[in-house]
Amino acid sequence: MKDQNPASSVRSPYLVAWHVWSALFMREFVSRMTTDRFAPVWLFLQPVLHVVILVGVRDFIGSGRLIPGAEFIPWLVIGISTYIMFRTLWMQGMNAIQANKALFAYRQVHPADTVLVRCAMEAKLQSFVLMIMVFLFTGLGYDMIPDAPLEALEVLLAMSFIGLGMGLITSVLVSFFPESSKIVNLIAFPLYFLSGVILPIQFMPHGIQEYLLYNPLLHAVELIRAEFFSTYHPVRGVSLWYVYQWAICTVLFGLALHVKFKVRMVAQ
Repeated sequence: MKDQNPASSVRSPYLVAWHVWSALFMREFVSRMTTDRFAPVWLFLQPVLHVVILVGVRDFIGSGRLIPGAEFIPWLVIGISTYIMFRTLWMQGMNAIQANKALFAYRQVHPADTVLVRCAMEAKLQSFVLMIMVFLFTGLGYDMIPDAPLEALEVLLAMSFIGLGMGLITSVLVSFFPESSKIVNLIAFPLYFLSGVILPIQFMPHGIQEYLLYNPLLHAVELIRAEFFSTYHPVRGVSLWYVYQWAICTVLFGLALHVKFKVRMVAQ
């Protein structure tokens, strides 16, 4: 008989992590697409309904559609789709630990794995939704093809990392205080309006703009519109580096919380 080398049968930690992430990704994808019979349809229908409803509301209240340097509908579609991506990553990441508690019986699965994989899956799905929206509205006659696609992708990446960071942080909070998820949802609601998704920030007084610029989501929304529409002039003072600073800080802080409270989260 040939001698068996125990060391050759031991998987490296990186290979174990890859296998865990691959299995979690497939599990999350199947779960996301089979929640109910309308789950795949709703994934694409949600941003379309957002646009239709908001356009109707603005027409009803008599607000104009004049956006300097961009058409109103494409301008609104890009802003809504970008914010929906961030919010989806945040909320789905926040609930990832609670949804996968049974998997922590396997010592290879860590709480942070569930958040990372779920956010990665949602980022891919939402990017695909954005592509569908671009082609859909382009087919309807709107100018939706980005003038700087690689730069637009970079902004989306930064926005995704902020969503991941917020998901990591709030997932720890919700693990110990489940009721806090309601507070998080309340916080996410005003951000929708404070990020320039619906109303052009350029029309607001300069004093208000200075305070709104502390919001990194506003920077991301304005920057991605500028990458889609070459004639669009974003609010003065927006910076992609500021978005990345928030992304790096939130992700590192979220990972630090997971390292510190991992044992308590698994034991619950």
